[in-house]
Amino acid sequence: MNKQSSERPAVFIFLGMVLVLLSGRISAQDNTLYLLHIIPQANQLNPAVISPCKTYFELPLLSSVKLNLRNTGFGFHDAVHPGTGSQAGNYYLDLSNLDKKLKRMNYLRSDIDINLLGFGLTVREWFFTFGIANHTEIRAAYPDDILSIRDGNWDIDNQEANRISFNNMGVDATNWHSIGFSAAKEIMEGLKLGLRLKYIQGAANLNTRSSKLELNTTTSPITLEAAMNYSLNASFPVELGYAGNGLVNSLNFDNSFNNIVGDFIFNRNRGMSVDAGAVYYLDEVTQIAISFTDLGFIRWKKNVNNFNASGQYSFSGIDLDQYQMDPDPDNFLQALEDSLMQSFNAGGTAKSYMTLLSLKIFGGITREIIPDLKAGLMTKAEIYDMRIRPSLTLSLTYSPVPALSGSLSYTLMNNKIDQIGTALAVGSSGAQFYLITDNIPVRFTRYEGSIWMWPYNARMVSLRFGLNLIFGCRERQGQQESPGRQRSGKEGICPAYW
Repeated sequence: MNKQSSERPAVFIFLGMVLVLLSGRISAQDNTLYLLHIIPQANQLNPAVISPCKTYFELPLLSSVKLNLRNTGFGFHDAVHPGTGSQAGNYYLDLSNLDKKLKRMNYLRSDIDINLLGFGLTVREWFFTFGIANHTEIRAAYPDDILSIRDGNWDIDNQEANRISFNNMGVDATNWHSIGFSAAKEIMEGLKLGLRLKYIQGAANLNTRSSKLELNTTTSPITLEAAMNYSLNASFPVELGYAGNGLVNSLNFDNSFNNIVGDFIFNRNRGMSVDAGAVYYLDEVTQIAISFTDLGFIRWKKNVNNFNASGQYSFSGIDLDQYQMDPDPDNFLQALEDSLMQSFNAGGTAKSYMTLLSLKIFGGITREIIPDLKAGLMTKAEIYDMRIRPSLTLSLTYSPVPALSGSLSYTLMNNKIDQIGTALAVGSSGAQFYLITDNIPVRFTRYEGSIWMWPYNARMVSLRFGLNLIFGCRERQGQQESPGRQRSGKEGICPAYW
């Protein structure tokens, strides 16, 4: 292969990734892992990745645990400040500074993935994997207008009313189990393709289908008008209470966990998804990887409830005068809540519905700089709610000996540009322990008297770790499956898979 001609497309791909990523919003997870093909779990992000060892086994609950919490709007120090002087040791909420940090729409997300069972093995020219996992995904969207209500919907400095929009504010929370099977093969010299099919068993879901809530205040006379149109679907065992007019007026969760197996495991909430990917060697030291995961859906039929609320309300006259002169957000919110609850109609049905999984699209390129040291660039675009949230990661990976590999990464995400991550993989044939994070919080704080520690500057806390049993690494050392493998001079590891 002509080395000079192969470098040009690599440069174009690199520049294209940078331009696309710098023009979008930032979020990320699994970025550091994507180019670490020495870790078997990289196959979950790209089914074309073939482990450098012939066989691996995932220990139940131990081989892969992923925890992720991220917030695009603000960090702890943006909202909470320590007191000074006589107030030293106390913390206060800085709403003015928080208002400056929030974007038009902000997102809070939490992910917990636990691999329950899995293995990978080589059969002739094929590499197969099987895995069972549990996933929990929580997403919340909130607008910057949420802070405008703190002064009773009134701009005190300018003595004018605020118009507030809570449109698109909502929650999507899902827990599901997946059973996946994948196959990968080198179909031509330097090109590997992989495909994974997953059966999905939904456990529970809460999904905001549509969200519209607007507050409009006028001054002469002072009047607040509220308009709402809300739609919410849920799959969860709950007993509904109804008023005399047939509208929902209460929820009872007392018996929600009486039948865990029937309600959350063997139920009628089913779906499927597809993962696919490719790995291509441009030359002996350059590799490109592309993939997508979780292209699929869940059809919810068990314990389904559909809630709809709509209406308009006018809150006017003397009731609002007090908030113009001396606004108290607590009193205002309570009065507004009581009025809205009495004015909007809430009805419930039990029709099945469908939700889409969060589609992730990955792309990456690595190049060996010097023996045992590789530089990499990868991007990720996560798609849900018809929105694209991209990220960009640069990394350096070093493997001084076959049983020790480390990586340092730099990621743009969550509207921040200072996310530093790292990864460590220890072990060769027999057992391998790994630890990965996309962001290392370097400073923590906590309220006085509290046991909880909070990352002071970080907008994301991510951690993935596990213990794998791996076998057959030595036997695969001499195979010549790709241009990169021909450069492997180490026992038990194939550097081209990085």
